[in-house]
Amino acid sequence: KEGMTGPTAAFEGRHGLAEQVTGPFEIGALGGAGRPFAVQRANFKFFAAEYHAQAPLAMALRLREKVRLEDIDGIDVQIYAMAHSEIGSEAAKWDPRTRETADHSLPYMLAIALRDGRITPASFEPERYLDPSLRPVMSRIRVAESPEFTRRFPQELRSQIDVTTRSGQRFTERADYPKGHAENPMTDADVESKFRDLAGDGLGAERASAALRTLWRLDEAGRAGVVLDALTLPPRV
Repeated sequence: KEGMTGPTAAFEGRHGLAEQVTGPFEIGALGGAGRPFAVQRANFKFFAAEYHAQAPLAMALRLREKVRLEDIDGIDVQIYAMAHSEIGSEAAKWDPRTRETADHSLPYMLAIALRDGRITPASFEPERYLDPSLRPVMSRIRVAESPEFTRRFPQELRSQIDVTTRSGQRFTERADYPKGHAENPMTDADVESKFRDLAGDGLGAERASAALRTLWRLDEAGRAGVVLDALTLPPRV
């Protein structure tokens, strides 16, 4: 609005986006006049986990309130093709040996959610994903693509989990949009809870609370450096 522009070479220059990928193009209206800006349509992660696992993890936590882990005989997950390909289609997903595999393993993430009742960065430490006691849980998890759910993607991110107990009981959870999706937005309390989960171990509870107070009032700050001040740990003595 004030005349500042970004770098053009990456788009219009030699070997730029237009030459290599798109051809000449014009950017249309970005928003306004009744059309929401893209930032208003952005999707957030509720859990510190791969995006396509968001809905299944929330369903797993709800199921955890209904059935004990030791009573579960089988867990059947239906999901759309993109999610199946990313986090539920390879044998390594049932026996993660690295963090990179664990954080893209739906069987592992479901097992740890059902065991611990939460998903945090600590869920992806070696002592967790290498835990042999989780393998029997993961072995009872089956993940399959649902053609119907695939047809609905990306307008919907439908997922379903069916749990069968050893006594024959059946529990089902289904979701169309994970918490944090533009159609199912996070509340301020949700955002605070996620921040505390991510920052608490590093900052401590007191400094995390102070940082939140600063961040929620960032529009009133006289300088951007208050963010760094809030997130900087004091020197060790």
